[in-house]
Amino acid sequence: MNNLINDKVNFFSYLRPKKNSSKPFIITSPHSGVFLNKDLLNKRNKNIYDYDSMQDMYVNSFSEGLEKLGFTVFQSHISRIVIDLNREITEIDPKTIVGFPANNMINLSDKVKSGIGLIPMKNSSGRNIYTTKLDWQEVLQRIDNYYLPWHNNLRLEIDDFTKRYGRVFVIDMHSMPSETNSNELADFVIGNNFDRASDNHSKKLLSNTIKSYGYSVAHNNPYSGGFITRNYSSLKNNIQCIQIEIKKSLYMDENNFVKNKNFEKFKLDIKNILNEFYFKLESRVDRKVAAE
Repeated sequence: MNNLINDKVNFFSYLRPKKNSSKPFIITSPHSGVFLNKDLLNKRNKNIYDYDSMQDMYVNSFSEGLEKLGFTVFQSHISRIVIDLNREITEIDPKTIVGFPANNMINLSDKVKSGIGLIPMKNSSGRNIYTTKLDWQEVLQRIDNYYLPWHNNLRLEIDDFTKRYGRVFVIDMHSMPSETNSNELADFVIGNNFDRASDNHSKKLLSNTIKSYGYSVAHNNPYSGGFITRNYSSLKNNIQCIQIEIKKSLYMDENNFVKNKNFEKFKLDIKNILNEFYFKLESRVDRKVAAE
């Protein structure tokens, strides 16, 4: 693997449908990037499992081509090990940074305390990623180059859809290990911040659509939605967000990080699930408009 960040790497893909086919439906994939800076790539090559298992490998593939269905797609190509787009910009531990401004706001969340804040400090085995503190200018560069362009464009797109359609739905796509703490997980975990990021009807609609393809589904346990789900949702403004966690073993070998023989079928299932879910949502909107 030689996924080194350089001038030729697109930091993220912003896939937009043609204007006349655009739908108020956004797919985000913030953790599927694999590109690393030179230092992190060297660390990864010495300890592949502890680094690659942190990434939502191949999830970008599931949203490829969805812009042809009228959906807007945001894909990150920078590894979450460099910077985590699904964290608040203030989720930084100043004790890990040299030159951190004294007046900067910080959020010492549980994620930060466990070493997986905005800038991950620990790998999947809980070992320190860095032997020395990071320089604040390096952190700022990652924020300016990777974090802010993603979130600024996502906010603009959400605002535009809200103005044009009066509503927008965001699906934030992730992957998860097959089990945590020896407990096997459902095939999909739908997280909507316990019905605060989307309404209960939408959650059940998506759940039933997934189940119709033969997959098992859990709600908000053990994943209820991260920063993207919580930050961009606003039920009073008809902005709904749902995080989808997908069990990795459905489409890949979790130990060797390669696609399994089911990959292409599963990719088609994801496409069909999202498309069916959208049209069921729109059918509900049409019925409400007709009733009024």
